[in-house]
Amino acid sequence: MTEPVQRVDAFGRPLPDQRPQAPQSLLRARWLWIGAVLIGMVQAFVQLVDRPRLIAQLRQLQPELGQEELDAAANSGIMFTFLLKAMILLAYVLLSRRMLEGRNWARVVLTVFGGFGVFNALVTVLTVAVVGPDLIRELSGVTITGADVAFSLAVMAADLAAIVLMYLPESNRFMRAARGGHAPEHPRSGWS
Repeated sequence: MTEPVQRVDAFGRPLPDQRPQAPQSLLRARWLWIGAVLIGMVQAFVQLVDRPRLIAQLRQLQPELGQEELDAAANSGIMFTFLLKAMILLAYVLLSRRMLEGRNWARVVLTVFGGFGVFNALVTVLTVAVVGPDLIRELSGVTITGADVAFSLAVMAADLAAIVLMYLPESNRFMRAARGGHAPEHPRSGWS
């Protein structure tokens, strides 16, 4: 029977085997980030399922296009939207994984992304509340429905909750401990 191999540094000193475990707050934050992106995917799906509305919007934006060109543009738009959402989901999964490994840079990037998501949702909700969906449609040609506002609020709530969870005291302690686990135990000499 073989024994587990002890990891050693360049000088033969044993390295600690135990990395700090991510607290529940960071595990929950990870699922909230992924959930926020999935909510966005559902929103895109709901918007794109209404193909007649999509064709009507394209026709309004480019009246010179024929029906075949409008159908092709709608298909391309749908495919692009789903590919973009899949790439965003992958980015959030990778960033949240790095966060659970104790990488503070990933936590900062997720905070910035979440901040943009919260800002976007606030602008959407406030614009609809102040201006109204009819005036928005007249001015921009974009239709904002109650479902869009509900999705925006759900994403905003998930983003805010994830940001708060990432900066709770237990999350901060984990990040400091993980950072300490990567640092050498003894001070370095002048050699790098």
